[in-house]
Amino acid sequence: MSQNIEKEFKNLLNKEEYEALLTAFALDEAEPVNQTNVYFDTPDHKLKHLNSGLRIRMYDDKAEITLKTPIQENEKLETNDDLTLEEAKALVDSHRMKATGNAADKLKDLGIATEDLVIIGQLSTIRYDFPGDKGTYFLDKSFYQDQMDYELEFESESLEEGALAFQTFLQQHAIKVRKAKQKIERMLTYPNSTAH
Repeated sequence: MSQNIEKEFKNLLNKEEYEALLTAFALDEAEPVNQTNVYFDTPDHKLKHLNSGLRIRMYDDKAEITLKTPIQENEKLETNDDLTLEEAKALVDSHRMKATGNAADKLKDLGIATEDLVIIGQLSTIRYDFPGDKGTYFLDKSFYQDQMDYELEFESESLEEGALAFQTFLQQHAIKVRKAKQKIERMLTYPNSTAH
């Protein structure tokens, strides 16, 4: 089964902090990754109630399904299935989730049938990544219907070392600490989400 444990720290940024990091790490000269996330849940929000999230993520040339289920704070189990871009577009266009594979098996374990899933919203992200002490940083500019936000994510192999490295990075770059919810949660709180 294609699974991995994600140890991730997040912080919302304002536009000035985002632009300062672009400049500080010469990211404005790098090629970003463009991705679109389409989120699924049941009409009665079973995944949300389990603090879990399910998405199809489409890149320029490939796609993947990811089901995130909680382990503890800042740590989630990711269950993945690779898709071609054509497969992903067909699923999204038909408002369906793939009925077989790793994510479908894990959903079944959670008591959720793929045929009960509906699209609850989507967002697009322009993402830059750069290496850091104890992990990798991701600088995101995300678009949710008529909203936009900026976020810094940090993935590390160690929760303890990652938390310290992330806090140190924020202090070194004079970035105000702003707890960031998962993108799916933020998308659902913005007006004009398809779930409202």
